[in-house]
Amino acid sequence: MVPAMKQVLRIGIFSSMLFLGACGSGAIATIRPQAAKDLSCDEGQIQVRHVRPGASENDAGPYYAEGCGKLWRYVVGCNIGGLCMNPQGTDVRDLITRQAAFDLTCERQDLTIAELNADTFGVNGCGKKASYIVVCRAGGCKAIQNTQSQ
Repeated sequence: MVPAMKQVLRIGIFSSMLFLGACGSGAIATIRPQAAKDLSCDEGQIQVRHVRPGASENDAGPYYAEGCGKLWRYVVGCNIGGLCMNPQGTDVRDLITRQAAFDLTCERQDLTIAELNADTFGVNGCGKKASYIVVCRAGGCKAIQNTQSQ
């Protein structure tokens, strides 16, 4: 093998080992500063939790960040060492209230939202109520009505 190619190969292998073996502080510590920006909220006021109860703070996957009257859903990938990068977030409260305002024929400010379980939310307003499931796939999230408006 040509010496220059050997050097490039060594650098590539070293970089890969550095990335894969890098120790990080976990998903929650990665999401919290991003959530502080997105929620316009002090980091100390933000609660971050994995969608799946009992998950480790190093687990990749979906998380909810809540604080200052806002609720966002984040998805983050982590390596085996707990290095988590680039959390992608969606304003869940806004997503649900926009859909519920349309479905319930009700002004957004007249709606109240309650979390029923991991990705299911109940909405009350204008004498009506409905439940919504937040479904996220590549390309974004949707709030899908899970019941008939009552």
